[in-house]
Amino acid sequence: MTESLSERTDSRGIWGKGLSRFRRNPLGMSGLWILMFLYAVAILAPVLTPYDPYEPGELPAMRYLPPSLSHPLGTDKFGRDVLTRILFGARISLSISFIAVAISVVIGTVVGAVSGYFGGLIDSIIMRFVDALMSIPRLFLLLTCIALFNTSVALIVILLGATGWMATARLVRGQVLALKEKEFIKASQALGAGSQLIIFKHLIPNTLTVIVVAATLRIGGIILTEAALSFLGIGVPPPIPSWGQMVFEGREVLMSAWWVSAFPGIAIALTVVAYNLLGDALKDAFDPRQFM
Repeated sequence: MTESLSERTDSRGIWGKGLSRFRRNPLGMSGLWILMFLYAVAILAPVLTPYDPYEPGELPAMRYLPPSLSHPLGTDKFGRDVLTRILFGARISLSISFIAVAISVVIGTVVGAVSGYFGGLIDSIIMRFVDALMSIPRLFLLLTCIALFNTSVALIVILLGATGWMATARLVRGQVLALKEKEFIKASQALGAGSQLIIFKHLIPNTLTVIVVAATLRIGGIILTEAALSFLGIGVPPPIPSWGQMVFEGREVLMSAWWVSAFPGIAIALTVVAYNLLGDALKDAFDPRQFM
């Protein structure tokens, strides 16, 4: 029990030291501030704009208006304010990516922890199943599932989460294989602690730093995947605004009304870069070699 308490204390120390290193990383902090800004404007979207993201403007007078004081980012083919749809689209794109990554992290963490802890035949079966899933192109799997069901935001979230947990499972398994040989795990087993208690109370909490870093790095990829699905016309169903769908809608007028696609594309790029900066900074801050 003393060793277990020591491990938990060390874990809290790792979090404190890691966050201290992260705060000294200007690129990581820049990514964090950008993301905080994006989430803030998404939450405050109804307050920040007087326009309705769904209601079309007076056609044809308001169709493809260039950026102006009344419409800072112009209007689309239905006369809708592009800035308004970007703000409300942030709610969809950011929510989908965050929830999908949360689903994939939960599934991957549990599967990886169980596989690594029990080892042997169970580990072999689970890992071969994971390898088989990873061999299937993810986009092909998503397209197949979407073709079988009616497209909806909930379906997109579930599919993105259910098809993205395998890498997390392999990562957590590797961590658990090393942790289960530690003295505090052996002591818990000697005291009669069950497998469920050991996995969820000792092993998973001690892999959280790695899980958080991996999740942060993967959110950018989820955003790009959702944008790609929307660009292909099989993502978030219209008229619900999403950044990928807005890029798709402006593809035919890139030369005459470039703002319809350009500004949502910039929003996607900015978000992905911010998440990558945050993830890289967290990876450097919580690098195990820093604590040796």
